[in-house]
Amino acid sequence: MESGRIGCRQEPSPAGSLTIMPSSPPISPLLFTPEQHAQALKLVGEFSLQYLATVAERPVYPPVDRVALRTIGHEPLPRQGQTLETLFAELEQVVVPNSTHSAHPRFLPYVQPSPNALSPYADHVAAVLNQNCNLWHLSPAANVVEQTLLRWFADLFGLPQSASGIVTSGGSMANLVALTAARDHALGKSARAKGLQAGGTPLVLYTSEEAHSSIDKAVSILGLGTNNLRHVPTDGRFRLRLDALAAAVATDHAAGRRPFCVVASAGTVTTGAIDPIAELAAFCREQALWLHVDGAYGALAALSERFREPMSVIGLADSVSLDPHKFLFCAFEAGCVLVRDRQDLVDAFSAQPSYLTMSEDPDFVDFANQGPQLSRAFKALKVWWSLKHFGADAFASTIEQMHDLALHMGGEIERRADFELLAPVVFNCVCFRVRRLDDAGNRRVLKSLVDGGDAFLGPANVKGRIGLRACFMNLRTARSDVDFILDRLQALARD
Repeated sequence: MESGRIGCRQEPSPAGSLTIMPSSPPISPLLFTPEQHAQALKLVGEFSLQYLATVAERPVYPPVDRVALRTIGHEPLPRQGQTLETLFAELEQVVVPNSTHSAHPRFLPYVQPSPNALSPYADHVAAVLNQNCNLWHLSPAANVVEQTLLRWFADLFGLPQSASGIVTSGGSMANLVALTAARDHALGKSARAKGLQAGGTPLVLYTSEEAHSSIDKAVSILGLGTNNLRHVPTDGRFRLRLDALAAAVATDHAAGRRPFCVVASAGTVTTGAIDPIAELAAFCREQALWLHVDGAYGALAALSERFREPMSVIGLADSVSLDPHKFLFCAFEAGCVLVRDRQDLVDAFSAQPSYLTMSEDPDFVDFANQGPQLSRAFKALKVWWSLKHFGADAFASTIEQMHDLALHMGGEIERRADFELLAPVVFNCVCFRVRRLDDAGNRRVLKSLVDGGDAFLGPANVKGRIGLRACFMNLRTARSDVDFILDRLQALARD
């Protein structure tokens, strides 16, 4: 805190807190006095307590006040500052009432959890420390924290000592980093210099028809072209079909194209299905293909004994993406990518500009050479703190609690004649529809539910059948919320 530079004395009170002594004004108008820091912390604390205490009473999806938001949108650039009280008043009067409340117990549309209680505070600390996690000289302790996290995750899946990775903004960036490494591994030593401009054989990537859209985006960003992306059919359990994959690879070989990568899913985005990773790993070894596992949704469920077996084979892959802002319930943003061999990341991303101080050290890693970013925040802190404070067992039991809620909803849907399941409940999501309504009717009921503010579910398209989807990632959801949602949907369907 800058107060130490301006001669402020801080004396411990009898209760152990700090007594802030008056001090001279800071040397910059962009700094706070200790008194202003205390005021800001008080306002943040009061807001946080009040918001979380009342979030369940708010509409999950707000009735958007477009006039108020347009007023913000048309404000001119302020030349003079406003008080903290003014800013927090605007937060309460305009921002919060026009926000979607993901901490509401009936917010269940996507793989988007409510954050654990500690992670927002960790974000605050990370911002105060303001470490740039690119070069280890700029962030020595943060560097070791991130390395520790990567080791914990690598050990969870049984990856070898050569494994490494990087903390990212989320699963989409983690997938992009992994597929960059896969592309350059396939192109070889000329990848950085010649890229895809050398006019070689087109590279082809394979994934499930149920895969996350970030795979399509990565293929486009990497210059591979979506014409060289194969969406392989799935089986009755929504898992990538190995026979269809083998046929597609053989067809591309025969046409003079070059298969180079398969992307498996550890939790498909719609139904939560887990692809046959062990079988895919054997096939990829036989065909000399890179296997990437998109585990952003579900891989960290390996913390739970219930899901450990299907997730344990992830260690057979060449790379895997993870999302601590999903099953570790960290506040946005927190993703992660692991690769089997750190050298593949270095080959894809390393740079040695003269204006940066880089040096090899046995205890540290220059993460700038393992990913696309140079400026990068201390995202690892909230993940590290969350695991250290709550412990892995707490996350394991919470993951199982989310699965139990999904099973409860699935059981209720099967019990009530008005509904039908669109897919087996195998993870923490439930895809279903109102039985007597057509696709348009199911869309109408979903819109009415969301617009009414009672609950927020998402849409589902399962093998062409339109319905609704609940994804249990919310730490405040109870069985009574599930029953309320189904009761409300039954009432809406009859209107």
